[in-house]
Amino acid sequence: MKAKAFCPGHITGFFEICSSSNPIKAGSRGAGICISLGAVAEVSLCKKDIKAIVNGKNRGEVTEIAMKELLGEKGAMASISLSLPISQGFGMSAAGTLATTLALASLISMSKEDAIKAAHVAEIKCSTGLGDVVTSARGGMEIRVESGIGGKIKNIEGEGEIVLAVIGKKMNTKEILQNKKISHKIAKVGKECMEEMIADSSLENFFSLSRKFAEETGLMKGKIKDVVEIANKYGMASMCMLGNSIFAIGETEELVKVLSKYGNVYTCKIDKKGARLI
Repeated sequence: MKAKAFCPGHITGFFEICSSSNPIKAGSRGAGICISLGAVAEVSLCKKDIKAIVNGKNRGEVTEIAMKELLGEKGAMASISLSLPISQGFGMSAAGTLATTLALASLISMSKEDAIKAAHVAEIKCSTGLGDVVTSARGGMEIRVESGIGGKIKNIEGEGEIVLAVIGKKMNTKEILQNKKISHKIAKVGKECMEEMIADSSLENFFSLSRKFAEETGLMKGKIKDVVEIANKYGMASMCMLGNSIFAIGETEELVKVLSKYGNVYTCKIDKKGARLI
């Protein structure tokens, strides 16, 4: 037996780290967008081994941890295809893992909630993500008012085609989250942005606060800062958290033309359905 699932990618504009001894409650508060580019996972059961292969060559270690959470001593094989590069702020690690656990859960008569829990806990334990699993599970644009599984989430209304551009090398999420100086800035600025976003939940304010967060935390600098400023001439743009990449909404053709000078460009839509079997 086989099962296949899709999980949208997720772009975080700003966030606030929420630590807890309980990984189900740990994660982040923040705001972001689920996108139509993401991960497709095809899963089949086997006797003993647990193996996840990403894009035909790499082992998905985080995904394998999540699979073991569901399987126990049983075995399964997962083949995962990612539409976007990893470690660039597109939530690909979470998307690959959640697509896998959702497909796997359907094969062993477990619920979508079980799949979400296994994926979220694996991401938290491995420090590869904070809030992507929870948001990718539901889709749309969101404000994560409370962290973890079951935390309060508020919708952001808005439409538009999204343009993505990868400007520089990969970012190591784990290293950034464990850097005390950076995490202190993230905590301070992230809290401010959350308060302002809850007061005004518009798409325009989301982009404005995303830029504020990127600049005041010091995460956005050099070339990527210059490119964001150029992109803002044709719409609204900011830096993806956490990656050397940007996301923008506005004059799509002009944005694609301009951003193509600086790196690989992708276009996508807002995914409003969330992770699902296909």
